[in-house]
Amino acid sequence: MNRLFLACLFFLTRSAIAQIQTNYLLKPDRVFDGETMHEGWVVQVEGDKIDAVGPVANVPANGAEVIELPGQTLLPGLIEGHSHLFLHPYNETL
Repeated sequence: MNRLFLACLFFLTRSAIAQIQTNYLLKPDRVFDGETMHEGWVVQVEGDKIDAVGPVANVPANGAEVIELPGQTLLPGLIEGHSHLFLHPYNETL
């Protein structure tokens, strides 16, 4: 009985989360792709993933909620690959 309840709860929760996810069209002043700064580009986000990036004329809104970001620069897909988790600003050997 408990397994059936947990299975039902899992599928109901999963379908509820799928309905909550929405689409966004982010419209900043600039998009930096890691090499070049692009003006007039947009970033389309579908659910929790970047779906499209490019000039506003090439990325259809497809009913997405448009979020204006004036004066902002986006770096889509940026992953921080260098950090010092245990670096402290003081000497611990004293």
